[in-house]
Amino acid sequence: MKAVLRYFMLLAALLIPITFSSLKQRFPIVVGITLGVTLAYWGMYFLMKRKVNRKDE
Repeated sequence: MKAVLRYFMLLAALLIPITFSSLKQRFPIVVGITLGVTLAYWGMYFLMKRKVNRKDE
């Protein structure tokens, strides 16, 4: 559950400034940030979890 909270906090920290900016074409930026954060965060989360599990063996 901590990982989900960290993910949403990171996503909010990157999306809130874009929301209040004066850019006209925000949608592609928001989608790019969302996909980038999602792939990077969950990829590293599962990679680190896998390394910890291997270390215990």
